[in-house]
Amino acid sequence: MTEKKDTPSEQFALELPQAEDERAGDNLLASHFRLKVPCIECPLLKTRQNIIPPKELEKMIADLLAHDFSTRQCQRIRHFREYALLNKKGNFSSDAEAMCAGAAAFLLKRNSPTLGMRVAISTEAIPPDHWDEAKPLVID
Repeated sequence: MTEKKDTPSEQFALELPQAEDERAGDNLLASHFRLKVPCIECPLLKTRQNIIPPKELEKMIADLLAHDFSTRQCQRIRHFREYALLNKKGNFSSDAEAMCAGAAAFLLKRNSPTLGMRVAISTEAIPPDHWDEAKPLVID
């Protein structure tokens, strides 16, 4: 009997609940920052550095640090729309996006959280330690 291997989308379905903060609920700000740990494809993971061309990584880091007002969306949610939040009509909704937990952890390690991250923490939409588990997983 052969063992069934999970497809990437099945693996994602299993990982997503573990990565999300179940307390986000209807709070749109908390929902946007609901991812607590990076997905396995996050380009900012220490374990993925041999996959990304150095110039591309440098540009990504420069963009993250230069744009305090923006958010890097989780590429996994962006590319796997079937796992994103759908509105009541079944359409991809604006609250389906979520900030990349790897980017958030990286920015916190650099002491440069985005404006949105600062607002979410200061309004207690998310706790100050929300991305602590992700920090050791991402590059410095």
